[in-house]
Amino acid sequence: MELNQPSPKEIFNNNQAMFKCIVTGQDQNVNVNQIQITWKIDGSPVTNNIPTTQMGSSRVSTMTLTLTEWYKVNNVGCSATKDDMTLASQDLTFRKGDGSEPKVTVHILPDEDIIDEVTLVCLVSNPEQQDYYIAWSEHIGQNTPIYTDGINFPPEKTEKGYSVASIYTTTKDKWNNFTMFSCHVWPGRGEKPIQSKDVSKAMSNSIECKK
Repeated sequence: MELNQPSPKEIFNNNQAMFKCIVTGQDQNVNVNQIQITWKIDGSPVTNNIPTTQMGSSRVSTMTLTLTEWYKVNNVGCSATKDDMTLASQDLTFRKGDGSEPKVTVHILPDEDIIDEVTLVCLVSNPEQQDYYIAWSEHIGQNTPIYTDGINFPPEKTEKGYSVASIYTTTKDKWNNFTMFSCHVWPGRGEKPIQSKDVSKAMSNSIECKK
């Protein structure tokens, strides 16, 4: 069973938090079609109809919350049941922190180390552990950016607190054509997103975000 954190892309593009609970049939004696997936929010059962789909040997249930609903939530859980017996369960607990402002930096490899691809690293640091949802965008000129997910890593303990990293890879052609790239950070407490200054080939190697 796998319960995924909401996609930052969905949060930024659609103003909603989407949770996917995935149950994969590994036991030949258990038919995943017969498995029921149920949800709880802060320990209370979710009674509204939540869609469940079949994807190969997996059963996927998707619960969508508005941002207003999500901001009030501390814990989300899902369970897989068959014949009133719980086969597996997982939950997510959200760390909303104290609301302190993080430090956000974007790091780029030197030009001489760039071959075919360009890797950007967004680093979010805070003395207090807190959830951050990081998305990326790229655009040229005044075009409206479209948010996309990078590869986000779990928080790491550091000497001065906690850090979260997100990696985004683009092509050398886009980099050389002066496409603008941005790392966007949304705190789990529900404040407005913090947007880093645009990063492009014309800019320096590390740009610190300021609100």
